[in-house]
Amino acid sequence: MATSTLVSFNSPDGERRLAAFGLSTELIHATLRPGLSRATNRTSMALRSTPGTDIYHESMEQLHQRLSETGWRLVYVDQQPRLLHPAGLISFTIASGTNVANPDHRRKPRTRRKGKATRESLAGPRAQMATLFDVAEIEQERELVAAAEAAPLWLLVHERTERGLNLELSRPAEMTESGIVTDWDDRIMIGFLDLDGDLSVFDDPGYDGIDVAVEPL
Repeated sequence: MATSTLVSFNSPDGERRLAAFGLSTELIHATLRPGLSRATNRTSMALRSTPGTDIYHESMEQLHQRLSETGWRLVYVDQQPRLLHPAGLISFTIASGTNVANPDHRRKPRTRRKGKATRESLAGPRAQMATLFDVAEIEQERELVAAAEAAPLWLLVHERTERGLNLELSRPAEMTESGIVTDWDDRIMIGFLDLDGDLSVFDDPGYDGIDVAVEPL
């Protein structure tokens, strides 16, 4: 069984470690909020899987947009999209789970089923890859995939609640035969993303303000 290193909620050390990866709580909240708002606005007519899809697709796009400004790349490893740090320090993708950022540290997150890409990237020794420069397009794609495979894989794990998202950035260490990640090599707790007070959940693109007809008496 893996022994995880746990960095507590909103701790200076946790923020420092995120900063070492070029990340921050503020950035993560900003990029996950649009997808969460969209998921929250879904009606009962939506498919049960739709809110989770909203969070996953919207948040990956938002993260890619923001992080590409500092050299991160979106790379597919066995069909799994990962955001790759420009120096290969880490790669990560979004995953949903239960027991995320639970105050009881004995209760570790359990993800939904993951596949081959995650299993082959569980915590363990990794080859170091050089940063990529001036590589032909096809060769560059191969080099990017190799770099993403070599970089330690972390999961930005989220759990949706009535008020927002529980969050942590954690490195998977063990999976069940069915593909559920149950143990972690390292965990960084991220502050709760609270939608309370976010007025964007009431936005209507076609709303132009209140138009009240006034007639003389």
